[in-house]
Amino acid sequence: MQIPFRLGNTLDIRRSAGMLLALGFSTVVLVSTPFLIPEVANDYDVGLAVASLIGMCQLGGFAIASWAAGRFLQASRRVLVSALVLAIVVNALSALLPPIPLLLGLRFGSGLAIGTITWFAWANAFGQKNTMARVAVVGPVIAVGATPTVAIVINAFGMAGLFVLLALLPLIPLMFARGVPLGVKQQPKSRHGAVIQARIVLLALTMFSLGGSAVIQFGVTIAARELGLTASAVAIGYTANAIVSIPAAGWTGRRTIPSPWMALAALCAFFVATAFTSVLFFIAVTAWGFFYWMAIPGVFEVLAQASVYPEERAGDAQAMMAIGRVAGPLIGGLLLDNSGTMALGLVSSGLMLGAAAAVFTIREITPDSRVES
Repeated sequence: MQIPFRLGNTLDIRRSAGMLLALGFSTVVLVSTPFLIPEVANDYDVGLAVASLIGMCQLGGFAIASWAAGRFLQASRRVLVSALVLAIVVNALSALLPPIPLLLGLRFGSGLAIGTITWFAWANAFGQKNTMARVAVVGPVIAVGATPTVAIVINAFGMAGLFVLLALLPLIPLMFARGVPLGVKQQPKSRHGAVIQARIVLLALTMFSLGGSAVIQFGVTIAARELGLTASAVAIGYTANAIVSIPAAGWTGRRTIPSPWMALAALCAFFVATAFTSVLFFIAVTAWGFFYWMAIPGVFEVLAQASVYPEERAGDAQAMMAIGRVAGPLIGGLLLDNSGTMALGLVSSGLMLGAAAAVFTIREITPDSRVES
């Protein structure tokens, strides 16, 4: 499917403000998950594996929306506004703290909303290095302020207060949505399947996200259990993670080979999971942000190079990463409950290292010119 209104419209601040603010809201929702998991476990008196379902359901909706949007939707104002309205509704209902099955369903709806928003943004940037850098930097910039804000809100007002905040925030991008064009160019009727090289990179993105989310979603829980740190203290580390991510995500120069950055992120995941001192935990969680964002845009470049139709892989990449994030919290919760932090560190870092090796292989065997039938 041809991705509509690309570089010029995406970079025009008058037309992109609503989109970028919506993407920033999606970041706040995702930042909130590690802080919600221990709250769900305590308030609903369930284990970590069950509590992690709140993240799994949300990311499950994210994955489905990312995959389906690129196949059935057009990147128009109506789609963006609909996603924001859905986000308001599901977060307002979540604030009522309904029985956990209903809460999980509402978080699935939240995932559908933010998945659509994320697809909308990346679809207009994919395959364009400078544009991808501008979209990529939104998450880290917003996370700098969002992380301590989420920690403060959840400490002062609990889950209900946080959900109220998440219901109010979409009103901001809605005020700027008028700048998004009503319609787009006509889309062709068929899509082109990815060749084996692109599929391997997509699988590597899934593995990388799976290993990373198995740890990062439980960072607050691990720090509390193993190091005695409060959520507010951990928020400092997550904020530092976001700060160092900004120059990495916004880097428009040559990134060289992404696999070493992926390997360094894997090392950070291992030390976050197994940290035996607070200093090591904070160093690892901070450095992870820089290494991750030095790696991911580079992996997207490898994926784009391996595809004749890179714009069609934008939704696929987001969906596959979301699939990894869906399963990651469940695996992380099961490992923490049954095997401990060392097992979690070994499994998560092993998956991420495997992904790094796969991306390196495809990068080396893919010619500069795109050859996909």
